Amino acid sequence: MADFGSGHWYTSDGKAKHWQEDGKPTTLRHARKQNLFPSVSAIIGVVAKEWLVIWKVNEHLKRAYSHKPYANESEEDYVKRIKRMVSSDQGETLEFGTKIHAAIETINKHYIDEQDSTSK
Repeated sequence: MADFGSGHWYTSDGKAKHWQEDGKPTTLRHARKQNLFPSVSAIIGVVAKEWLVIWKVNEHLKRAYSHKPYANESEEDYVKRIKRMVSSDQGETLEFGTKIHAAIETINKHYIDEQDSTSK
């Protein structure tokens, strides 16, 4: 079973419900009691993203190709070093993805608000 944990939750009419009235993040327990739905990203996250796995492997290979092992560096230490390098680069990529998700959410919220105002 999928573990949605805390994250982005929505009401049946598409309104964001990421936070509770007490300022705490919405959890699976809250979502069940309030009949909330997980974000599309959370649902899709249950399925393996082959393109993401390929991208990660390629990033590690490119970094390894351009940073050869040090003299007397063990294989284990070399792998750890390459992983650290790629991990630091991925932070920027994750930040960009977060900004894209926020922009899409803003657009969707504006669209839903427009739909609400025209249906009244």
